[in-house]
Amino acid sequence: VKPIGLTGGKGVKVIGDQVTSEEAKDYLQASDYEGVVLEERLIGEEFTIQAFVADGDLRATPAVQDHKRAYEGDEGPNTGGMGSYSDTGLSLPFMAEGDYDAAVEILERVVDALPDYKGVLYGQFMLTDEGPKVVEFNARFGDPEAMNTLPVLDTPFVDVLAAARDGEPLPELSFSGEATVCKYAVPDGYPTDPDAGAEIAVDEESAGDALLYYASVDERDGRLYTTTSRAFAVVGRGDSIAAAEAQAEDALAAAGDRVRIRHDIGTADLVRRRIDHMDELRH
Repeated sequence: VKPIGLTGGKGVKVIGDQVTSEEAKDYLQASDYEGVVLEERLIGEEFTIQAFVADGDLRATPAVQDHKRAYEGDEGPNTGGMGSYSDTGLSLPFMAEGDYDAAVEILERVVDALPDYKGVLYGQFMLTDEGPKVVEFNARFGDPEAMNTLPVLDTPFVDVLAAARDGEPLPELSFSGEATVCKYAVPDGYPTDPDAGAEIAVDEESAGDALLYYASVDERDGRLYTTTSRAFAVVGRGDSIAAAEAQAEDALAAAGDRVRIRHDIGTADLVRRRIDHMDELRH
């Protein structure tokens, strides 16, 4: 269940998991929106594929898995995304052969129905025991998923944009072959009661080879302060998910105090749970 309207990635409540049926009714009745969305509950593992689209042409990027839940172990309320990871290839460890191509085929069918669309097509899917099923589409990059895919894109980004602008075929995309792990630092209490206005100190030098992206912070008199949303993200890259995760964790020494992080994103234990979950559903 979800109110109709933009909810910052935090509007969906899953009946039987996050809320009871009665709690879902109360939640929707208390919302300020004019309607609600009711959808089938899909059991599986969520993933995202982002694609560049122009003149009926589509170029897909590697699959990424976001982590919506606020706390480690996939506990707590949904957020705008606490972090994400991608693998060295186009697919993800819990995906079987053909799952990535099946999702891209769905994107291609959408593009066939929108021949004049130019931009980014973000497809969010649930991998079920019956294959990928659509959760939603967006006409934009994903946050945090863009931080996984764009840093490993070897094809010059401006070449893709110029081809789309000039009506030329989009270039074939090439990638560095690195895995990535992104982890967000968020205010204490996020997303339900964020500690806005807390001063944070980010040691950019200690980030090392990881990438550092500021998100929602206030700068006043040369000092940084949290807002009610995610503060900043670090992205590690490596020749495996484990290596990328280690680099991201090393960089989190830059986070300082007054923020919270899901340290389990990209770890071997969490990735293994994803694999085991899909193995269980398939068998």
